[in-house]
Amino acid sequence: MTTRFIPVLILAALASSAAMLESTAQAADPAAAKPDAASDTPEAAKPDAPAGEAGGPDDPAKASNKDATLVADANAGSSPVEEPGKTYRAVGLRYRAVIVPKFMMNLFGDGGRTVLANGFGPEFTIRKDAFEYDFAAWYTSYAMDPTPFKASSDGAEAWEIVESHVKVLYLTADFLWSHDLAPEFAFNYGVGAGFGFVWGDLKRTQAYPGAGADTSTGAGFKPCIAPGNPDPNFCGNDNNHYAGYTEPSWSGGGSKPIVFPWLVLQTGLRYKPHKNFIARLDAGFGTSGFFLGLGADYGL
Repeated sequence: MTTRFIPVLILAALASSAAMLESTAQAADPAAAKPDAASDTPEAAKPDAPAGEAGGPDDPAKASNKDATLVADANAGSSPVEEPGKTYRAVGLRYRAVIVPKFMMNLFGDGGRTVLANGFGPEFTIRKDAFEYDFAAWYTSYAMDPTPFKASSDGAEAWEIVESHVKVLYLTADFLWSHDLAPEFAFNYGVGAGFGFVWGDLKRTQAYPGAGADTSTGAGFKPCIAPGNPDPNFCGNDNNHYAGYTEPSWSGGGSKPIVFPWLVLQTGLRYKPHKNFIARLDAGFGTSGFFLGLGADYGL
């Protein structure tokens, strides 16, 4: 062995000794040989915090931030979102198509026809926490063309031709609950109540059967001209319902009402695309028959 290889052998021996010492230390302390799992785990792989704790899905701070965002949206821009506990007011117009079906008239007499009464007027809305009051004053006309009518208990000689020019001014209030389908859409349901002031003429004229008339339904009956004319069997003198006779109101001893109740069960859809605009589609049934309605309001 030459002299120049001696330093190389000494260095190799020292390196081997150092490696053996390190292996021995790791065997004595296994924890020292393992890397820190927590420090090497990627952030995305760490489990979420339990619900209800900071950072968890039910973290109160997160819920508060979400509510704050909704409130900010409701206060700014055109968001339709409504804040819990806040009162909203709006004014607008409504339309009602009131349908008085013939079968309802037949509850009180024979004959008649289905009548469509068109009504419209202003409304004022107060709303809070998905419940609203809709106050309205609206006018409608119960006009009916000349139509045969009589009491069910009367005989065929009692048929009359009735013509209506009755008008009603209703003062009503709707009490509606809402079930949200989306931020813009809601399903409404509730009741309506109020009363109407009645005026206008209700004309009655005794009638006689024309050619081919049906005495059970009144079809084909015509107005009498005067007592005994043209048919004394039907144009009697038991009353003065001739020549444009107008039925008196209750105050005058007649059958025409002075006030009329408005009581309905109703439902519909509510559409609010903008914080300052609300539209409604209404439908219901009550003391005046069926109705379909539209409403459009501007938020104050």
